[in-house]
Amino acid sequence: MNVSVVIPAYNGAKTIQGTLDSVLRQTVPPIEILVLDDGSTDETAATVRSYGERVRLLQQENRGVAPSRNALCAQARGDLIAFLDMDDIWHPRYLQVQCGLFANYPDAVAFFTGHVNFTGYGIYEWNEKLTDVEPAVELIGPLKFLQRYNRATGPFASMSYCCVPKVVLRSIGPEPFRVSSVDDSHLCTLLPLWGSVVYTPMPLVAYRGTSEAQSVNRLKTFGCWVKVFEILEECYEKHDDPRLLNAFRMAFASKRRQYGKLLMTAGRVSEARAEFRRSAGNTRAPLSVAKSLGLLLASYVPSPLQPRWPPLCRR
Repeated sequence: MNVSVVIPAYNGAKTIQGTLDSVLRQTVPPIEILVLDDGSTDETAATVRSYGERVRLLQQENRGVAPSRNALCAQARGDLIAFLDMDDIWHPRYLQVQCGLFANYPDAVAFFTGHVNFTGYGIYEWNEKLTDVEPAVELIGPLKFLQRYNRATGPFASMSYCCVPKVVLRSIGPEPFRVSSVDDSHLCTLLPLWGSVVYTPMPLVAYRGTSEAQSVNRLKTFGCWVKVFEILEECYEKHDDPRLLNAFRMAFASKRRQYGKLLMTAGRVSEARAEFRRSAGNTRAPLSVAKSLGLLLASYVPSPLQPRWPPLCRR
């Protein structure tokens, strides 16, 4: 089995060495490591070049992470594509476990592992006993995955702990990733249309946070999520499973409601009301419609009587 590791990078000089070193320490080595430098203005490219033939460097003008991932997928030759961000760290057995999952579940469309969070620019120190036991493994059907992903994205929230068979990406088309900043959500919302995913909670990826991390602009994020659902709505309408379509519409309505609430926080009241109205039309489920219309009504009452709308940013 051949594995390609693909890493999009933009101004990652402070972290990409640790990331690449973690790939080179894998007990099951990949056939190739591809890094796409998306127009960095720091020493990212020079750091990658220092690895010589062990790492292949691609470069382009700055276009964003979604086009970068698509370009990497087009270049990758492996049967399994292992995604990794420029600041995260893999446990030495990460690819070994992922290859085992692929071998045991050849019809699955994606494979996820657990992760741990850490902060700073150092190298994460792994617990030596972490992989002493066989990992629990869960095969998640399309409907359950769509529902779980939209209820709590956490276990599936980064491409750094996801591998996808090349044949699946080829079947999806030239743009499995769209809408930079939520490009992973575009792929994960597409996956249920293609099949089941596999998940093991074994924490084999260290997800890095730094003191320079920006506050998450939730207004922008939910706006992008709504765009993803708009893009994929026709795909779900053409699919032959009405349960998936209903779950998609429920999730779409929920995303619109959350976006509308954030628009209220931002004082963009007319836009918020439009989202509440649209969310009421996304699904015929009585509870969902009632929630949407309730928020629409709340937007018309005097400000002191309105709900406490959610904050726009979080760390």
